Amino acid sequence: MSEADIVTNLFTAIQTVLTIFSLFFAIVSGYVVALYLFLARAPLMLRLVAFGLLSAGLVFLGGTAAVVQRMQEGMFAAWRKLGSPYLDVTDLRNPLPTPLPLQQATGWSQQELGVAIGWGVAVLVYLVLAYMTFLYRWPMPSLDRSDMPRD
Repeated sequence: MSEADIVTNLFTAIQTVLTIFSLFFAIVSGYVVALYLFLARAPLMLRLVAFGLLSAGLVFLGGTAAVVQRMQEGMFAAWRKLGSPYLDVTDLRNPLPTPLPLQQATGWSQQELGVAIGWGVAVLVYLVLAYMTFLYRWPMPSLDRSDMPRD
């Protein structure tokens, strides 16, 4: 595989990651709106169905993200095997010129930190949505409509 092929594949992987993030944001945002508007007061069965659909969508996105992550690792391994690449693989994994504090503590590259933070945020968002769906007690809407404009 040539250097140009690897670069093309890395850019394709980056585009895929951005698409996955966009879909994650859209799914989570839609679910939060649904929680606010009606799911918070919906019967348990409807909340279970909605959370099940959310879970299925996020599992699919997570599986796709894991595949893309493996493909990126393969591209980095192929990059290392090149005779004289124009950019060192360490520079590819660390695009910022200054090491991050967390990077110094863990010894991970910036790319590896980004992947770990991404997975951590995804799991945290999922747990928060589970809490908000099943445990959090949403305030009941006020029946006082005196602040509403009248026609």
